[in-house]
Order: sequence, then C-alpha cells, then structure tokens
Amino acid sequence: MKTITIGKRIGIILASLSLALLIVGGFGISRVLQLRSIAETIVDEALPGVVLLGRIEARANEIQGHNGRLLSLKDAPSRQQLIAAIKQSVADNNKDSEAYAKNMSTEEDKRLFANFMAARTTNRQSRDKYFALIETDPAAAEEVFNTSLTASYTTYAKAVDALLDYNTTRANQFGVQITRDVDKTITFILIVTVISLAAGIALSVITMRAILKVLGEVSDSLHAGAAQTTSAAGEVATASQSLATGSTQQAASLEETSASLEEISSMTKRNAENAQKAKDLAGTARQAADTGVADMSAMKTAMDGIKSSSDEIAKIIKTIDEIAFQTNILALNAAVEAARAGEAGAGFAVVAEEVRNLAQRSAHAARETAQKIEGAIHRTTQGVEISNKVAVSLEEIATRSRQVDELVVEIATASLEQDQGITQVTGAVAQMDHVTQSNAASAEESASAAEELSAQAKAMEDNVRQLLALAGRVTTKTTAADAPVPVAKKAAPRSPAGANGAKPHAPAIMMAPPTSRRNGSTVPPADGFRDITR
Repeated sequence: MKTITIGKRIGIILASLSLALLIVGGFGISRVLQLRSIAETIVDEALPGVVLLGRIEARANEIQGHNGRLLSLKDAPSRQQLIAAIKQSVADNNKDSEAYAKNMSTEEDKRLFANFMAARTTNRQSRDKYFALIETDPAAAEEVFNTSLTASYTTYAKAVDALLDYNTTRANQFGVQITRDVDKTITFILIVTVISLAAGIALSVITMRAILKVLGEVSDSLHAGAAQTTSAAGEVATASQSLATGSTQQAASLEETSASLEEISSMTKRNAENAQKAKDLAGTARQAADTGVADMSAMKTAMDGIKSSSDEIAKIIKTIDEIAFQTNILALNAAVEAARAGEAGAGFAVVAEEVRNLAQRSAHAARETAQKIEGAIHRTTQGVEISNKVAVSLEEIATRSRQVDELVVEIATASLEQDQGITQVTGAVAQMDHVTQSNAASAEESASAAEELSAQAKAMEDNVRQLLALAGRVTTKTTAADAPVPVAKKAAPRSPAGANGAKPHAPAIMMAPPTSRRNGSTVPPADGFRDITR
C-alpha cells in the first residue's frame, strides 16, 4: 500500500461505493420492471376478464329466468317479444365471450374457457329445442325446461363460476407476488447499503492511518534535518561577515545601480512572469466562463424537458383516474344486476363489491400520485426560473472575463518591454566582477559550511520528494536539480600586478545558487509542503 498515492486510495473508496450504488440501482430497476409487467397483466387480463365474465353470468341468469316465464305467457306476441330479448342477451354474451378469448394467455385459462364454450353450446342447443316446442307442444317444452335446459344451464353457470374463480385467484396471486417482490427488494437494498457503508468506513480508516503514519515519519525526519541545517547556516552566516569588508569596495559602483537592480530587475521580471501567468489564467477563466454559459444553456433545455415530461405524466395519471371511475360505475351496475338476479347473483354481488373497492383504491392512489406530480412540476418550474437567472449571471461573468483578458494582455506586453530594459543594467553589473575577487579568501570558510548545508538540504529534499510522491505530484527519480550544491575549490592566484600596476585580485569562487525542483526559481517555494494536501 505504500506505493499507492492518496488520489488512488481515495479513488478505490469511491469506486467501491459507486459499484455498490450501481448494484442497488440495477437491482431496483429490474424489480420495478418486473412489478410493472405484473401490473400490466392484472390490468390487461385479470380485471377485464372478471368484468366480462360478470356480465356473461348476469345475462345467463336473466336468460334462464326469461325461459321460465315463457311457460306462463299465453299469447304468442308476448312470447316472441321475450324470445327476442333472450336472443339479444345471447348476442351480447357472444361479444363478451369473443372479447375474453382475445386476452387469454395461460393454458389453464384456455382449458376452462373451452369447458365454458362447450357448456354454453349445450345450453344453446337445449334452449333452441325449447323455443321450437314452446309454440307447438307446451307440455314437451316444459319437460325440456325442467330436464335438459335446466341441467345445461347449471353446467353453464358452473363453467362461468370456474372462470371467475380462476381470474380472481390469479389476480390475488399477482398481488401476493408484488408484495413478496417489494419485500425482497427492500431487504436487498438495506443489506447492500449496510455492507457498503461498513466497507467505506473501514477503507477510510485504513487509508487515513496509512497516510498519517507516512506523514508522521517524514515530518520527524524533516524536523531533525531542519535543526542541522540551522546549525550549518549559522556557520555560513559567521563566515559571511568577513565578506562585508570586501563588499565596501562595491559601494561606489552599486550606489547608482542598486536602486534600479532591486526595484526594476526584481519587480519587473516578477511582474513580467506574473503578467504572463495572469494572461494564461485570464484566458483559462474566459474559456471556463464560456463553457459555463454553454453548459447552463444545456441545463435549461434539460429542465424544460423535465417539465414537459412531468406534464405528460400528470395527463396519464388523470386518465388512470378516469378509468378507475368508469370501473367503479361498472361495478355499481354489476351489483344492481346481481341484486336483480336475487339469490343466484349473490356471489357475483360480492365480486362486484370487490371490483368497486379496487376501483376506489385505484382512484385514490391516482389522486395522491397526481398531487405529488403537481408538486414536482411546481419545483421543476422554480428550477427553470433559477437556471435562467444563473444563465444571465454566467453571461455577465463571461463578459467581464473577456474584458479582464484584454487588460491582462496589455499588462503582459508592457511588462515584457520593461524586462528588455533590464539588459541595459547588466552591463553595469559586469563592471563589478573584479571587486568580487577580493572576497575569495573569506569564501573558503563559507565553502566548508556550505558543503554541510548542501548535504542536509539533500536529505531534506529526499523527504520532501517522498511526500510529493505520496500525493502523486512528482516521481521519486532524482533529477539534475536534486543533486548536492557544488562548491568550487580555491582557484589559482592571478599575476601579482596588471599592466597598470593595480593590486592583484583574490581568486574567484563560483557557487551554484540553490534551485527549486518545481519551477526552477532561485528561491525554494515556501508552500512546497502544502502541495501534498491538494
């Protein structure tokens, strides 16, 4: 684990939690699709089948009652009128039977429907025979009514009841399955959530402990190295005091140029660099602002799409409510017909009452869903208004960013021209070179301390490199900038006197300035240790 950076460790934790979220989401979606399929089956097959069979049973009871009344009617016109009503009911049952046959999907349903059709055919044959005898031989017709017609009607009614029981049982089974699937889904989501939470906490604790351990060890090493560096720096400071005497010879030459070197050289170069960086940052900010405007426009389009979808869903819920209302009316009509049928329709009255209860529950659920969707539409409208305001603000930011970008470009150009003026000052600095030779003797003492300081600085650099590598910012390979600071030995003395009789100069000592590995500047960055937390 020591070779894994902080970013990778955090990435592992996030990837694990994302995977758990993906599993929960996928399982939930699959369960919802399964429940939707079951609900569609109930709506498309079970409930319509119960309604159709209820009407068929009610008409069959009515037809059988009319068959009995035919025996008591003495005039032919009345009998013909009643027979016409019976035939109309038979035609209506034919239509409902055909409609029911279109929605059959199971073998058991088809088998029960085949028994139903067979019983219906037998009953029709007995009824046709009964109609044929009612005009010519009432006694024989009464015999047919009491025997074959009544028996076939009983078989027919049992076949209808069997289909009704099958559809009711099937609807109840679907309801039980929905409840069971919902319970399983909730249990699975809870288990995965608890496991994911525990795993995330465990990974976080392990990662934090590993990071704190490494940072603690490196911090202790840096503390010890800093103490030694301070001691060596003290020696350098003592030896550097002797250089002050030789530096007085430079006062005359530096008096005129020191102000320009300190103020123009330092500030102008720094301004030029900062202006260039500001130019790049301003360009980046301008691009980011333009991108933000485009993204906000896309978000506004998406919000409009969400609002439109919410309106469509509200229309669908209204349609469901109307269907539930119509179903309730049909259930009331069926209950009325069952009441008319008397004791024979008592069973169907119970079924009609259950259908009515289901319709009322569906209407109640549709109204609650519509209220929630109305709230969602209101919040979506607020989101659209807020996104419009944010889009206006982003457009204003983009305009201001373009203005800042233009100003920074002008500043960068001016700073570059000032930097070119520095080259004129370097000529004066070259004249001071012969004065620095007198400081060579005192620099030998500084060289010894500088070597010790360089060694400690190298150790500190290694520790800092380890911290940066842990953060994934740099590699652990040694670069040219990481090498110890070279210190040259005393050079050979020059000739004792020049052509003009001037005093001989001390030997030159060339020392490389300490450099930073991050940006190549001559001063180490003060915030280098804070990079590991970024």
